Amino acid sequence: MKIKNREITNHFLLGINYWPSSSALNMWTEWNPKELAGDADRIKHLGMNCCRFFLYMPAFMDVENRVNPIMIERLKYFMGLYEERDIFTLPTFIVGHMSGEDWDVPWRKGSDFISDPRIIKATELYITTIVKELKNFSSIFGWLLSNELPNYIGNQPPENVSLWAERIISAIKEIDPGRPVSIGDGAWCPEIIGQQTGFQLRKLNRFQDFVGLHYYPREMSAWRHSFTTAFRLRLAEEWGKPVIVEEFGTSTTLCSEENQAKYYESVFRSALINGSRGALGWCLNDFDFIEKRPYTHHAYEERFGVVRADQTNKPAALEFGKFQKILNEIVPNGFEKIERNVGLLIPSNYYYEYPYQYKPQFEQWYDLYLETFSLLKRANLDVRTVFEPAQELENDGAYSHELELNPDEIPVLFAPRLKIMTKKMSIRIEEYIRKGGTFYFSFANDSWVLDWHRLAGIEMDCKFGVPDFPEVAEIVVGAKKNWGEFVEGEKFKVPLNNASPEYSYCPILKVGGNVVCEDETGSPFLIENRIGKGKVYFTPYPIEMLSLASADDKWKSVFRRIYRSIAMNRMSIQEIQVEGDGLETGIWKKKDEYKVVIQNHAWTGRTGILKVPDPSFIIHSSDKTYRKISDCTIELTFSGKESSYLTIVKSSNKQQSN
Repeated sequence: MKIKNREITNHFLLGINYWPSSSALNMWTEWNPKELAGDADRIKHLGMNCCRFFLYMPAFMDVENRVNPIMIERLKYFMGLYEERDIFTLPTFIVGHMSGEDWDVPWRKGSDFISDPRIIKATELYITTIVKELKNFSSIFGWLLSNELPNYIGNQPPENVSLWAERIISAIKEIDPGRPVSIGDGAWCPEIIGQQTGFQLRKLNRFQDFVGLHYYPREMSAWRHSFTTAFRLRLAEEWGKPVIVEEFGTSTTLCSEENQAKYYESVFRSALINGSRGALGWCLNDFDFIEKRPYTHHAYEERFGVVRADQTNKPAALEFGKFQKILNEIVPNGFEKIERNVGLLIPSNYYYEYPYQYKPQFEQWYDLYLETFSLLKRANLDVRTVFEPAQELENDGAYSHELELNPDEIPVLFAPRLKIMTKKMSIRIEEYIRKGGTFYFSFANDSWVLDWHRLAGIEMDCKFGVPDFPEVAEIVVGAKKNWGEFVEGEKFKVPLNNASPEYSYCPILKVGGNVVCEDETGSPFLIENRIGKGKVYFTPYPIEMLSLASADDKWKSVFRRIYRSIAMNRMSIQEIQVEGDGLETGIWKKKDEYKVVIQNHAWTGRTGILKVPDPSFIIHSSDKTYRKISDCTIELTFSGKESSYLTIVKSSNKQQSN
C-alpha cells in the first residue's frame, strides 16, 4: 500500500474534529457504521482533507493489560472509510478530557498517569498496539498522543512531562518512524500563554514533530480576539517546529450562525497568512441529547458543529470549500511567501520564572503582548515574535536557546514596556542597534533594564518607589517635523490613566537625541536617538499599557501610525502593498505572478488601498470588485470580517480586468 507524503510543510490540513451526532463520546460503544460513512461523505463533500478523531481510551482499554479487540475491528472499519475517500486522519489516543469533563480508565485507581510505571506501561501497550494495527493505512497523516492532556493530568513537573512524552513518542517511532507525532496538549505552555505549566514547548519540541494549537479566546477587545490566531502561531513557530491550528471554533449558542461563519473565515485566512500548516474546526456535528454527559452540564457544547443535528449545513460549513479553492492554487504550486517582518520582543520572564522577581499587581502580560501585536498588525506590518533566551538556573545557568539579532532579517524590533531583561540580552540589543537595527521601546515604571535611559538618549528624573503621573487626564501631542505618516504641526490626543504605577510616565530633564513629537507643554513624547549605524525610538509614556487599559478604540490609531512610521524609516517598500486599518495581508509569489489574501479583522466595514509598482501589473479578483484610483492604485471595500483573494500578474498588457 502506497503511503502518502506526510511531510507537514508540503500540506495544509483543512478539516474538522469529529464525533458522530448520535453518540458523541460513545461512538465506539454505540456503534453506527452507516452514520460514520455518511459523515465521511459529508467531510469530503464540504472540501475538507483531514479529520481528527478520538479513540476514547476507556472504551479501547477497559482492562489494564489488553486492548479490546472489538474496538480494534471497529477502528479499522472507520479508517477504511477515510482510506476510500482519500482523506487524511489524525488519530488521537488519550481522551482523558473532553468537552468539560474528565474520563478516566477504571484501572488507573488514582495513580499518577505520567509518572507511575504501571500506568505508563499500560499506556504504552495501548498506543503501540493501535499503531501496529493501523500503520499501513495510508490515510493516517500523523499521531496525536492526547486531547488536552494538561486538563486530565493536572499540574505536573516539566521533567516528568518531558520524560513521558519522550518515552511514548519513541515507542511510536520504533514501529512507525515515517509519520509525525504531536502531543495534543493544545500548546498550553508558558511560551504561548505566559503562565507556568509543566508543558514547556522549548523542551517538548525535542520530541514532537509539530505543534497543535487549541484556543477559544474571550476578549474585551475585538482586535485582540481576532488576532489571536496570528499571535499564537507566531509565538509557537519561533520554537522550530511546524504549527497547525488543531482546534478552534465557537458554539452557535454563544453567537449567531452567520457570525460563526465569519469567525471560521477569518481564522482560516489568518492561519494561512501566518504560516500555519493546517486549521481544524471544532467540530463537525451539533448534538441533541436529552441525558448524556458532559452535555447535561455543558449544554452549549452541543452547538459547536458546522452541521446541525438534522444534518443540514450551517453557513460555517460552506467556508471549507471556499478556502480549499485558495489553498489549491497556492500550496501545491510552488508559490513562496513574501514577508517583511518587524520583530516583537518577548522577554524571557514571560515564559521562565526567575527567583525573587518583583511581582507588581498587574499580571496581564499575555494581553499586553497581544495588544501590541494587534496594533502592529493593524499597521499592516508582518510581525515575528523574538524570544529573549532564558537563563535557566536549574540547568547550571545555561540559556534556553541561541538568538541571532540580524538587522537585515529583523530591521525593526519593538519592545513595549521594557521592564526586565538579562544582562546578556541588553548587550545583544545594543550590538544590534550599532550594526544598523532600529529599536523601539516604551517606558516601564521600575525598569530593571540596565542603562535603558542611555539607550533612549535622555537624562531622566524618575524616583525610587514612587511613580510619576501628569496632572491632566489627557495630553495633546504634536509632530515637530514631517516624519513618516505625520506632518509638522499635526496634533493628536492621548488619554492617560493613574490607576496603577504601570501607567506612570518618565519625567525627562534633558534630551540628547531628536524630539519627533512633543506635548503642549514642550515635554517629549517620542524621541529618536542615533547609536552607531542604528536608531532608538523611545516614548516616556507606557503607550501599550494605556492602550490595553482603554476600551475606546478611536484614539489608538495614532499608535499604529507611529509603529508604521518607525518601520517606514528603516524598511524598504514592498513591491505589492496593502494599507488599511485591520487589513491583514498575505502575499505569495512565483515568477511574475502574485497571490494575495486580505482579511478584514474588524466587525465593521473597512476600506483598503492596494498598490502595485507600475501599470504593467494586472489585478484579477474572483470575489470582489474594486475602484481604480490610478494606474498603480486601487481601492478595495470590505464588509465586516470579509476577506478577498486576488491574483496579480505582471504583463505587458496594461488593461486591467475585474
